Amino acid sequence: MSTLDWVVLFGTLALIATYGIYKTYGPKSLDSYLRGKNSMNWWSIGLSIMATQASAITFLSTPGQAYEDGMRFIQFYFGLPLAMIVISVVFIPIYYKLKVYTAYEFLENRFDLKTRTLAALLFIVQRGLAAGITIYAPAIILSTLLGWNLTATNILIGSVVILYTVSGGTEAVSITQKQQMAVMMGGMILAGIIVIQMLPISFQEAMHVAGKMDKLNMINLEFDISDRYNVWSGMTAAVFLFLSYFGTDQSQVQRYLSGQTLAQSRMGLIMNGFLKIPMQFIILFIGVMVFVFYQFFLPPVVFNTVQTDKLRESEYASEFEDLETDYAANFKQTKTSYLEMLEAIEQKDLSRETEIRERLSQLKSEQRTIREEVKDLIVTNDPIAETRDTDYVFMRFVMDNL
Repeated sequence: MSTLDWVVLFGTLALIATYGIYKTYGPKSLDSYLRGKNSMNWWSIGLSIMATQASAITFLSTPGQAYEDGMRFIQFYFGLPLAMIVISVVFIPIYYKLKVYTAYEFLENRFDLKTRTLAALLFIVQRGLAAGITIYAPAIILSTLLGWNLTATNILIGSVVILYTVSGGTEAVSITQKQQMAVMMGGMILAGIIVIQMLPISFQEAMHVAGKMDKLNMINLEFDISDRYNVWSGMTAAVFLFLSYFGTDQSQVQRYLSGQTLAQSRMGLIMNGFLKIPMQFIILFIGVMVFVFYQFFLPPVVFNTVQTDKLRESEYASEFEDLETDYAANFKQTKTSYLEMLEAIEQKDLSRETEIRERLSQLKSEQRTIREEVKDLIVTNDPIAETRDTDYVFMRFVMDNL
């Protein structure tokens, strides 16, 4: 990374944290600290809710999931608008009527202090673990790609978050999350535009490649209990998950309890319900375009290149080089087949298109076998190495090509 890259990285972190502290500096009452003096408008609430749910894991891992599995994950969010409507009609009026500071204060009014304490304790443990993963997962990727110490990376990220959160309370979190969403979504969209411009084929042809390789699989109406992502799971189980998360998890409830009015809180929640699906669509679609990009430009055999660099310096270097040679040869055949398939599509030659797709399926199977053999070598060389490299796909593309 260049000096400018480092300035942008640390400058962004410092400016967002400093802005949050500056805007919320001063004496704090319980009401201002926990409910932000009920000063948040609906769009600030909506962005804050979206940013709270969409951690760095979303922006690092979701494109990699689309690269591997296509866009079917978006079906998980189909029930979100329904859940937001139910919460707006049923949950929020109760919280406002009782003037509670937390979701669990309602439990004390409804039952007793023991019930409230138990629920609050479960939330603290669960949210503490979730926050740990939210920081630890991207820290692993960043420390690996940038060559940082993992512990130092965790401490850096955690310290910045704690600094403005503790100093400013709910209002500081809501204010800074608007800037965070702008940086994250702005960066994602810019990366998406760039990857499309870098493709050696037209956008229409890229859509053909993605579609023929089942990466645009956004709707699945088949009822299959063993299938994690389909319309039915998104409209049933996911609805209850969203009801519990957005309706009773203090990390979300606190966002809309800071609204100026009941109507503002409802609008913020509804905004999240209807913007979350387009946001996930954009992130997944960028992942699909990265997939298309790597069908015409040789990708790493394993995207976690730190592990493959270790292989090159190990006793298994010659075996790895042989596998890399096989992988490159497979890639050349695959690229040629894609170009032939696009030609067949343009000529509307269905029989030739089908034949080429079958050939591509066989080549992809061989490619997966080579990748698995490399991962086996990685584990043999380092038994505790992480071989699941989906999370590294998008970051690897950024590091190598932007």
